[in-house]
Amino acid sequence: MLVLAFLTGGSFRANAPFLFILRPAAILALAYGLMTLPHDRWRTFRVPLTIAGLVTGLTAIHLIPLPPSVWQALPGHAPVAALDRLAGISPVWRPLSLVPSTTLNALFALSVPFAALVLAAGLNRQDHIRLLRLLLALAGASAVLGLLQATGMRFNLYIPTGGERGIEATGLFANKNHQAVLLAAMVPMLAVLARIERNARAGGKLIGILAACATLVILLLLIVTGSRAGLAIGLLSLVVTLFYGLAQIEPPAGVDPRRAFFLKIAIAVGAAGTAALATILTSRGLAFARMTNAAADLRPRLWESILPIIPQYLPWGSGIGSYVEVYRAHEPVALLRDTYSNHAHNEYLEVALTAGIPGVLLLGVAGMAFAYAAWRNRKGSDNPALFARLGVAVVLFLAAASLTDYPLRTPLMGVVFAIAVAWCVRIEPSPAMER
Repeated sequence: MLVLAFLTGGSFRANAPFLFILRPAAILALAYGLMTLPHDRWRTFRVPLTIAGLVTGLTAIHLIPLPPSVWQALPGHAPVAALDRLAGISPVWRPLSLVPSTTLNALFALSVPFAALVLAAGLNRQDHIRLLRLLLALAGASAVLGLLQATGMRFNLYIPTGGERGIEATGLFANKNHQAVLLAAMVPMLAVLARIERNARAGGKLIGILAACATLVILLLLIVTGSRAGLAIGLLSLVVTLFYGLAQIEPPAGVDPRRAFFLKIAIAVGAAGTAALATILTSRGLAFARMTNAAADLRPRLWESILPIIPQYLPWGSGIGSYVEVYRAHEPVALLRDTYSNHAHNEYLEVALTAGIPGVLLLGVAGMAFAYAAWRNRKGSDNPALFARLGVAVVLFLAAASLTDYPLRTPLMGVVFAIAVAWCVRIEPSPAMER
């Protein structure tokens, strides 16, 4: 499932051809995972599985046909009723969603992360270590492809080879911002894998050195990618890895162990400074150049225009997945361009607009569950505790990236997010599952 997501799930668009392979496979995998998940895992993963079920249920509810007297009275639906009257259409049953086709697409899109969550919930401890290795290998392949693209190789599964976009370092994605978030998530993954291998086998120190070198390369790639948000998430990733108990750093001999905190600060500053200097010297500081032109970014103006639209569709929202058509009906003339707004570039605003108060409440519940997991797993050096902190870190990065973008709408990052959520649940020993 993970390999298939990396090969076919790098684009968010509903008409991406590879989705005709990925989504049916995900539905079959979801059915298999639900039928084979042991009873004790249902209990262990009850919180994320319940939230996933509620999200799926809410999306399905938006597709249920309602009597004309009901849907016409819903906030924001009066223009549709007026158009029906002008067109001479007799009162018909319609769903809550103003754009049922995109809501149906959203429902099918949920099958991919839901399947990954259920499958990950059924794995044992050793399986999760293997999964981490595979995830790093696939993410590394995307990083290498992005590096080749940055050197001028015009190859991308989702973007036409002609034009300027053909040289963006997007890796296995259609969007460089999503590639950057995946690169940032590799930093704590490398730290955890190095720590596990160091404790499990001889030669672990060499693996730690290789992981440190790979981290420096990732920081370089983040700047080469040219994503401002990705660069910020990368710095956050480095800080979280060093100070959330993911990296195992031992002070040199003769150094007071209590000074480890300052050693971590020195490592963070040194790594970030080295990456920035190397990038500037090689004239690949696209992200830095874009930071100097941040005033030209339309996203703050877009968010400002969305805020007054949200109350018009409360409490139920305009329909999950209906953003493009709904925003088009309200878009200010001053923001009209030769391109269209495909998403709000702030998932929290888009959820409030399309899913209404129920969607915001589900976000709140998920946020509280995340905060509890982050606090509960802040200590411990065994593998379950390490994986739980790793899951918290990856979810944090994706939540932060969702403030200015939409990484979770790509099936690939949806799978990574689902795996991270499964890692947030601290898996206790189970003889039946460990055999």
